[in-house]
Amino acid sequence: MSRFYSLLLLLLAVPAAAQSGALAGRVVDADSDLPLPTATVAVYDDTTLVTGVTTNIDGDFQIESVPVGTYDVVASFVGYDEVRRPGVVVEAGTVDLGAIGLAPSAEALEEVQVTAGRTQVQTRIDRTVYDTADDPIAEGGSATDVLSTLPSVDVDIDGNVSLRGAGNVAVFVNGRPAPVSGEFLASYLQSLPAGAVERVEVIPNPSAAFEPDGVGGIINIVLKEDADPGLGGTLTAGTDTQGGYDATAAVTYGRGPWSLAATYGYRNDVRAGNGSSYRINRYSTDQTTLLQAEDEDRTRTSHLLNFSADYSLTRATTITSQVQVGTRGGGETELNTSLWSSAAGDPLFEFERLAREDDEGLSSDVRLGLRHAFGERHELVIEGRGELSDEGEIQTYDETLLSGTGDLDQPQRVDEDELEQEASLAVDYTRPLAGFRVDAGYKGELERESTRLFSESLVDGAYVPDEGVNNDFEYEEIVHAAYLQAAREWGMLGLQVGARFETAQRTFELLTTDETFEVDYASVFPSAFLSLSPTDATTLKAGYSRRVNRPRGWDLNPFPSFDDPLNIRQGNPELRPEYVDAFEVGVTQFVPWGSFSLTPYFRHTTDVIRRFSTVREDGVTVRSSRNLDTSDSYGVEAISSFEDIGGLSGYLSLEGFRVQTAGTATAGDAQGDISNDAFGWGGRVNANYRLGDRLGIGPLDIQATARYSAPLDTEQGRIGARSWVDVALRQRLFDERASLTVQLRDPLGMAGFAYTLDQPTLYQEFERDWGAQQVGVTFSYRFGGQDERDRRSRDGERGDGGGGGDFDGGEF
Repeated sequence: MSRFYSLLLLLLAVPAAAQSGALAGRVVDADSDLPLPTATVAVYDDTTLVTGVTTNIDGDFQIESVPVGTYDVVASFVGYDEVRRPGVVVEAGTVDLGAIGLAPSAEALEEVQVTAGRTQVQTRIDRTVYDTADDPIAEGGSATDVLSTLPSVDVDIDGNVSLRGAGNVAVFVNGRPAPVSGEFLASYLQSLPAGAVERVEVIPNPSAAFEPDGVGGIINIVLKEDADPGLGGTLTAGTDTQGGYDATAAVTYGRGPWSLAATYGYRNDVRAGNGSSYRINRYSTDQTTLLQAEDEDRTRTSHLLNFSADYSLTRATTITSQVQVGTRGGGETELNTSLWSSAAGDPLFEFERLAREDDEGLSSDVRLGLRHAFGERHELVIEGRGELSDEGEIQTYDETLLSGTGDLDQPQRVDEDELEQEASLAVDYTRPLAGFRVDAGYKGELERESTRLFSESLVDGAYVPDEGVNNDFEYEEIVHAAYLQAAREWGMLGLQVGARFETAQRTFELLTTDETFEVDYASVFPSAFLSLSPTDATTLKAGYSRRVNRPRGWDLNPFPSFDDPLNIRQGNPELRPEYVDAFEVGVTQFVPWGSFSLTPYFRHTTDVIRRFSTVREDGVTVRSSRNLDTSDSYGVEAISSFEDIGGLSGYLSLEGFRVQTAGTATAGDAQGDISNDAFGWGGRVNANYRLGDRLGIGPLDIQATARYSAPLDTEQGRIGARSWVDVALRQRLFDERASLTVQLRDPLGMAGFAYTLDQPTLYQEFERDWGAQQVGVTFSYRFGGQDERDRRSRDGERGDGGGGGDFDGGEF
C-alpha cells in the first residue's frame, strides 16, 4: 500500500519531459493467462520511481509521457510474485511490452486469494457474473433451474423471471436478445438445457450501448461455445422420478481460420401440480363464495440446436455467424372443480371443467456479422439478424355438473396461432480517442406479431363460432436507435458516460373490430458509471441508467382469455410504455476467504404498469393491466462469496427493499386513488462442499441451495412467503472426464405460491403447489483435448461478454 500511495504522489509531482514516449502491455496470471485487473505497473530509473499505473478490468495498461531513456518495469499484484523487466528502452512512440505473466505466490495465497476467474462469483463495473458450468444442482435441468439458484433473480410459478423484484427483465442469450419474448419466453427458457449454459451475467443497470427494454435490467445467459483447436465436447444424459429425461451434446472444433461450435439439447419434462382458490364476491349484498381446486398434469418436449461458425479472412477481419433453431411441443390436462355457495355456506351447485391442451412451437434465430479490428481497441462490428417464432395451440373444454342446479358452458374447442417476426441491423464502432475509449452505434429493428384465435362451442349437436371471443390482431413496432458513450481510467478511477437516442412507432390493429391504436414516441436513455479502486482488493462503484418497458401483444389485446371462464384475462390497448430511472452504488471487498459486496439501489418508475383484478356482477374475475402514476423502489443487496474454506465454496445473499406506489389508474377501468407502501426481504445460499476422493474413484462433491422470500404487500393484496431447497451429490469419474450426479429437487416439498387479494368488491385466497419435488440422475462425459484449466483461461480471455466477448457494452 505504501508503494501505491508513493506512486500516486509521484504521478502528481513529476512533470512530463519535453521528449517522451509511452509503454503499453497486459498483466496476466502466468498459469491460466487470465487478466489481472488493478495490478500495479511501475517504471523505475535504477531505484527511483518515475511513474506508473494500475491495469484496467482486462489487465491492460498504458503509461503515457515517459521520458526517453532506459528503465526497469515492475509488475505486481496481491498474492503474486512481482516481475521485473530490466533495460526497457523508451523512445518516441509506444513500446508494447506484450503480456507480463505473474506467478501466484505460494506464501501469499495462504493469506489472500484475489485472482480473476477463480471464483464462482465475479464482480464487474456494471454486472455480476456467475459461473454455473460446474453447478451440479442444475445438471439435468433447464435454464430456468439455473436462474432460480442465483441471487437477485426470482422465477415465479409460470416460469417468468424477475430481478430485484422487477418483473420486466430483458433476457439475452450469448449477448443478444432471446429469440422469443413475452409469455413465450418462459417456455423457451424451460426448453434450454442447463448443460448448455456456461455462465449467467446479471446486469441490473445496463449502459447506453444496450437496448433499453426491460426495466428490471438484463440477464445474459452465455452458452458453451468455447471452441478449442482440434475436436472436443461434452455429452450429458439424465432422467428423474416424474418420468422426465434429457440429453445434451456440445461439440467444438477449431483449425486454421475456422472456429466452430454446436450444441444440441433434448428435454422431456413431466410435471404434476395442483392449486386451490377461495373467493368471496362482495359486489352486492347477496354475497356468494367460490371454492376451486385444480389438478394439472403436463408434458413438455423440446429440441434446441445452436451452431456458430467464425471464419478469419485475415488476422484483423472475421466473419461471424450463428444459427439457433428450437422446437417445442407437449400436452396438458387440467381438471378444475368449482363449488358455488351462499354467504351462509349453503352449497348452490358444483361442477368440474376438464381442459386439454396440445401445443407446438418453432423458433429460429439467424445472425451474420463482420468484425474488423483496425488496431488495439479499435474495431467495427456489423451484424444482421432475423428471428421467427411460430406457436400453435389446440384446446378443448368440457364441463360436468356434479350437484345442484346451474348453467354449464357448452363443450368448446379453440385453435390459437401466434407468429412473431423480427429483423434488425446493428453497427457498433469502438476506438480510442484522446485517452478515452469511445463506443458509437446504430440499430434499426422491425418487429411484427400476428395472432389468430378461433373458438367454437357445441350447440344443438353442431359447433358454431363464439361471438365476442374470436379475434385476430396484428402488432408492429419499428425502432431506430443510436448511442454514443465514452470510458476512461485515471489510475484508480474509472468513468463511463453515454446516451442512447430512440424513436419508436407502435401500431396495434384489432382486425376483428377494425380498430387501430397507434403510439409514436421518442426517448433518450442516458447512463453513467463511476468506479474507484483505492486498493487492489477494494472497488467502489456507482451507476445510473434509464430503461423502458414497452407493452406488446396480449398486454394490449382487449379480447378475453378463457382457460377458466370464472377467472379471465384481458389486455388493455391504451397501455403506455413505463420508464424507470435506476440508481445504485456499491462496494466490493476481496478478503482472504472470498469477496463481499454491498449494493444500495433506488428505482423511480413513471407510468407504472400493474396488473389488477376486478369482479363483474356475474361473478367472473377479470385480470387486466393499467398505467399508474409513479412507483419508487429502494433497497440494499449484500452478496458474499466464499472460496475453499476447508473445502466449502459458494455464495450467500441477503436483500431488503421497500416499494412505494402512488397515484391513480390512468388507463382502463380506474378505481380511484391507488397506493402501496410495502417492505420485502429475502435471501439465498448456494454452497458446494468438496468431500474428496472418498471411494477411490474420483472427487465427490455435495451442493445445496436454499432461498427464502418474505411476504410482500401489493396494490391489491399480499404475496405469501416462498422458500425452496435443492440438494445434489456428484461423483467425478475417469480422471474427472465424467461425472454422475444425483439431484434432490425440493425434497422438503416447500416450493409453492400463495396470494391473498382483499378489495371492497372481491376477496380471494390462491395457493399453488409447483409440483417440483423429484429425484434426478445425470451422467456427463467430456471428450477431446479440453482441459479444465484451459477452459477457464479462455473464459478469462473472452472477458465478461457473451458469445466470444462481443457483449462488453462499452466496459473498460
